[in-house]
Amino acid sequence: MPTVQVGDLSVHYLEAGSGEPVIFVHGNWASSGWWLRVLERLPVGYRGLAPDLRGRGATQGPDNDYLMPSLAADLWHFADALQIERCHLVGHSLGAAVVLQAALDQPTRVATLAVLAPPWVDGMPDEVYQPDRQQLLKDNPDFFAQAIKAMAPTAPEDDLWRELVAIGHSQRLSAANGAINALRAWKPGDTLRNIGVPALVMGGELDPLVTTETVKRAAEALGVEAQIIAGVGHSANLEAPDRFLALLVPHWAKVRLEGGGA
Repeated sequence: MPTVQVGDLSVHYLEAGSGEPVIFVHGNWASSGWWLRVLERLPVGYRGLAPDLRGRGATQGPDNDYLMPSLAADLWHFADALQIERCHLVGHSLGAAVVLQAALDQPTRVATLAVLAPPWVDGMPDEVYQPDRQQLLKDNPDFFAQAIKAMAPTAPEDDLWRELVAIGHSQRLSAANGAINALRAWKPGDTLRNIGVPALVMGGELDPLVTTETVKRAAEALGVEAQIIAGVGHSANLEAPDRFLALLVPHWAKVRLEGGGA
């Protein structure tokens, strides 16, 4: 489990494989481990990198404003530290917004873009913005565990799951509140079409938070058709990693990176 110094952060990340770089970005109340089942299945020819975001997992460093441009800047600084000039980007939930913002900021560095359970591209609705719930999730570990399981109802409750729940609960409350404030302020809308790289937008049929309508709106903004994965909730990367990769791998093949992307 390597770390790299990235500005004011010591970023912990997972790595698997070699070849074209793919950076995987996790969601709120989560960590790099949410990509472990995907990294274990990564096909030959790809180098998977999954960092812990600021305020989460084993990454060490101060808080910042946690707004989307700041999180996207952290992501590109991470790529710089590993001497990655161009890469495939994959984001889940909050991480989907991070990679979309990163692609808006530096589109020439993005080979392909894929998002799972993308949040509201026109801003988080008022009825979903619940700061009190973030406090409750932090204060009550049992409530947190139940809430996370409801989001990924078909994920196996194995040792990895229990570890991910424990790591997720250790997230700073400042990072959790920063995330919902960022998602409320983040409204790229149809400007996402300007990114101009091959995009894949995926959602889970049973997702209680990011509805199929929300997924389809993100796909519309990017100019593609949404892919709804049947029988899974918010986290196909854990619930159905083989089906998730079956969508991702042909998508990556649309653009081949010379020299491993470095």
